[in-house]
Amino acid sequence: MTDTTFDADAFMNMTVDAPMATNLSGVPEGEYTAMIGDFDSTAFRTVTTKTGDRPVLEVPFVINDDALKAKLGRESITHRETYWLDMNAEGKLDTGMDKNVRLGQLRQALNQNNPSVPWSPSMLRNMGPVRIVIKTTSDKKDPEKKYTNITRYAKIS
Repeated sequence: MTDTTFDADAFMNMTVDAPMATNLSGVPEGEYTAMIGDFDSTAFRTVTTKTGDRPVLEVPFVINDDALKAKLGRESITHRETYWLDMNAEGKLDTGMDKNVRLGQLRQALNQNNPSVPWSPSMLRNMGPVRIVIKTTSDKKDPEKKYTNITRYAKIS
């Protein structure tokens, strides 16, 4: 098998002599410099909750930290942050009080929160750098289940 061709029949008979990982190592807690990666409309999805359907946006953050790459044994490190979106009655992003606050914080850190400049989510693509702080929390019902989220954004001057 080479990098350019894949032989499905050979794959079906391929043996593995060791167990495989069952968990993905998340980005450790800390403060990092990151760029927003490229994404398209497939980054949007709808999640059905107890209170109804909620749109969410998943934004990739590419972390620029050589020491972390070495520690995790990866060539690149991407953290995907999920934004639960508040929509108004017209189906647009709600800009009212206490609505889309985390998205507003990200826009502010990227100098994209100017009220006189129209904005769209596609303007986030490939933007930065931005400083992010990542924290890990445990699920309330299952402490073994961990969530890694960005808790703060800061401009880089």
